[in-house]
Amino acid sequence: MLSYHSSYEYHILYFLVRDFALKHPFLHWLCVGVGTVLLLSLLFLGIACQKRKSTVYLYALLVLGSVATLDILTQTIPMLAVYLIAQGIVLYRTQSKSNIAITLIFATVFLVIDSFTTWNKYMLIELMGEVLLFIGVAWTLLQLKQSNHKIEHYKEKNQYLADKVRENQKRLKEYHDTIEDTYRRDYLTGLYNFGGFKEQVIQSLVRCGPDQYYHVVCVDLADFRQVNMEEGLEFGDQILMLLARQLKKNLPHFAKLARYDGDQFAIGIIGDRSVLRLCLDTIERVMEEIKADRTLVNYCVGTATYPLEAKSADELIRLAEQRLSIEQRRLRHREEEHRQRLEKLSAVGQLAAGLAHEIRNPLTSIRGFVQISAAENMEVKKWESIILPEIDRINDLLKQFLNLSETKPARYQEFSLDQLVKDVMSLLQPKSFLMGHEIKVIAPSKAVMIEADAEQIKQVIINLIQNGLESLMDHGKVEVKWKELHGRVMIRIQDNGCGIKPEHFSRIFEPFFTTKGEGTGMGLSICHRIINDHGGQVHVTSQPGRGTTFNIHLPLRQVRKQIVSEIRHLQAQLFEQQNEHHHKRPETPQKRMSKPSFFLH
Repeated sequence: MLSYHSSYEYHILYFLVRDFALKHPFLHWLCVGVGTVLLLSLLFLGIACQKRKSTVYLYALLVLGSVATLDILTQTIPMLAVYLIAQGIVLYRTQSKSNIAITLIFATVFLVIDSFTTWNKYMLIELMGEVLLFIGVAWTLLQLKQSNHKIEHYKEKNQYLADKVRENQKRLKEYHDTIEDTYRRDYLTGLYNFGGFKEQVIQSLVRCGPDQYYHVVCVDLADFRQVNMEEGLEFGDQILMLLARQLKKNLPHFAKLARYDGDQFAIGIIGDRSVLRLCLDTIERVMEEIKADRTLVNYCVGTATYPLEAKSADELIRLAEQRLSIEQRRLRHREEEHRQRLEKLSAVGQLAAGLAHEIRNPLTSIRGFVQISAAENMEVKKWESIILPEIDRINDLLKQFLNLSETKPARYQEFSLDQLVKDVMSLLQPKSFLMGHEIKVIAPSKAVMIEADAEQIKQVIINLIQNGLESLMDHGKVEVKWKELHGRVMIRIQDNGCGIKPEHFSRIFEPFFTTKGEGTGMGLSICHRIINDHGGQVHVTSQPGRGTTFNIHLPLRQVRKQIVSEIRHLQAQLFEQQNEHHHKRPETPQKRMSKPSFFLH
């Protein structure tokens, strides 16, 4: 050690190192260099804080050994500062529990080397001061480690609180988004409501490029209130959910779909005219599927295109709704005209039925007298073959009039629809074979039991199949299928014949309307009345040159239909009795004459 007092005395360790340095200077400085490199390596090469106690002491001893070696070999360099620095680094890198032991070791080694190197009369005071320096460094490092520990603890706590805040903010944002999304959604279908749809349209218009178009399509179920009244609100909700699900499934994924104002839907879609056409075709196909599987639901559509017809979202939606309103008024006007026409036809039918009753009675007498006269007079006999068929033809015509206006009670009973169709096929298969056509029957996997008037349903199926056979060209086909769907029965009769012309389509159920050269045109009218009396619907689709399809929907069970039918029958009987009493006349002798047993009644 450097001596800065003249009273210093050198001890044995000083002389040993001096002699070694004089004899082996290279080896001496080599040891100094190795010790320096080792010390620097241990102090500054990033050795981490050790956790195991044995490793902590080993590290401390290696550092202390390096410092002590340099202290011994460099007698003229003051090493106290090096000891203190090395002690501080070791204490900083080790656990607090080892601070006292490490401090004692460093102070002891330093004092021993210092004592065996030099000595003077003030040495004890100097050693005490140096010990206090070692203790001060240890205390300072202890405070520093505790401060760092607190800082790390507060950092971790702050990080934990920050994570909690971010997590709560994320949950709050998700909850807010959920509330906002719920507010923008329809409760029944899960689609956007009007407010949500408007926001989507605004966002879509912002993203639209200069050469892109955005279409809004409004759809209204025109007679849906009647469906709710007849079938119930639950059934109506099922149709709305089914329509929403099918539209969402079949429309392009980028289309925005909404339901608002009860039975109205809206679709927003970006694209050219072909995309709009695809959207309209999809709506038509989905509605056809619902009509085939559930019930008759008429609809109308209004469209608008941005930027060709509107410059903003509000204007675009308003224009589509205005066009939808125009279509609604047109549909209501057509329905009102149809209702008035049916009322007029009904009045004409009632009048025709009354006339048929009045004509049929004398016609029966005329037929009997012709038969009697033909048996007695050969001049009349030669005209009998002409007169009687004409009388029969008139009688058949009157019978059809009566069938159209007749209100006799239906005889509701449960029967197998599969067996009924088999009976019809046994009647019509020979006719179709002779005509060169085919009747194909597609029966369901499970037999369908229905409560209805079997004879009337049989009459409907026969009429529709016969109409299909008469519309076929060479080697045509009529397909008959039926199945049970949600408490109802769907009967489909489809042919690949000539179809129905568009100008005739709205009149096919009118009485006396026919496009054939023969017939009275009352077959479909009778079928329509029978289906309505059973609480069902009949829906027709046709394409000229490709065929016609009749879809009949009937309830599986009749509710109070028998009572209603009987009441109608009693009212009709009372009306007829009043008419007969009003028009009653005295009978002539010819009318009192007994009629032959072969007369038609």
